[in-house]
Amino acid sequence: MIIDLHSDLLSFLIEQPGRKVDDPLSRCSQPQMVEGGVKLQTLALFSKVGPHSVSQGEKQAQAFKELLSTPSFALAAREMRSTAYIHLIAACESASVFALEDEPLSASLARLEALQKTVGLIFYISLTWDGENRFGGGVGADVGLKSDGKVLLDFLSGRRIAVDLSHTSDRLASEIIEYSDKANLNLPFIASHSNFRSVHPMPRNLPDSIAREIIRRKGLIGLNLFAPFIHKDDPKRVADHVRYALALGAAEALCFGADFFSTQDFAILTQKYRVTSFFFDEFANASCYPYLLGLLVKECALSDKTAQDIAHGNALRFLEDFII
Repeated sequence: MIIDLHSDLLSFLIEQPGRKVDDPLSRCSQPQMVEGGVKLQTLALFSKVGPHSVSQGEKQAQAFKELLSTPSFALAAREMRSTAYIHLIAACESASVFALEDEPLSASLARLEALQKTVGLIFYISLTWDGENRFGGGVGADVGLKSDGKVLLDFLSGRRIAVDLSHTSDRLASEIIEYSDKANLNLPFIASHSNFRSVHPMPRNLPDSIAREIIRRKGLIGLNLFAPFIHKDDPKRVADHVRYALALGAAEALCFGADFFSTQDFAILTQKYRVTSFFFDEFANASCYPYLLGLLVKECALSDKTAQDIAHGNALRFLEDFII
């Protein structure tokens, strides 16, 4: 049984007319999820900062709702093991999916409440994506927590929605945690799809300081399968990230956050990361989990319990304690 914390399937479905959930180009199609043993898949609502960010979010929320109306899928729930469905839960990869840059913040927060009614549950919200928005700085921006970001965190406190630190700048991540403690907020923290910067020095990978804070707060860290965040050319080096996570004390935090997306829709990343392939062939789509778990068990000498915790146990405990 696999629980995964991040896929861009919704973005794929709305990018071009006529796309279907069984299209293997998404890397997270329904047949691929079935083959990989995925029992719960988190689907991210994603948009860049701009005048169309909210409309993109609304289209993806509608696509999520339509998936739930099909026979294959059901909304995430506490009782999942005994059903034949693939369970789904929505997340916001950036707060820009419900907030325009120049509107009153009260309108953005009201839209977030409406969004939650549409999708049923929201697993997590990242304040930013890459760059900067009204809430703070994302990867590539040396910007911390802005005043609107503080208001959003206040609003989220106690609402059983996690705050995702995968796309924050280091400064923003630190200031989110500091503000949450100072204001005594009730916020769970995760990194939904990030690896470890000490293993592979990419800005999107977590620095040790943030990884340790997530672990200390009983959060989650989702292992990202995007090749540039693992290693330049060796797929087996994914095991280095797992070994390092366990050495940091992440045995109860580590899970999967594969970040599967369509190569066609993000071709610009070829230049950004100077690669010709975004995913190693060995784990190129959601069917990969039996192979990947076998590799990690062998390379990292994982016990059965640790392997099962990474596959689903850690994420399931977090969801039951903090979200569902």
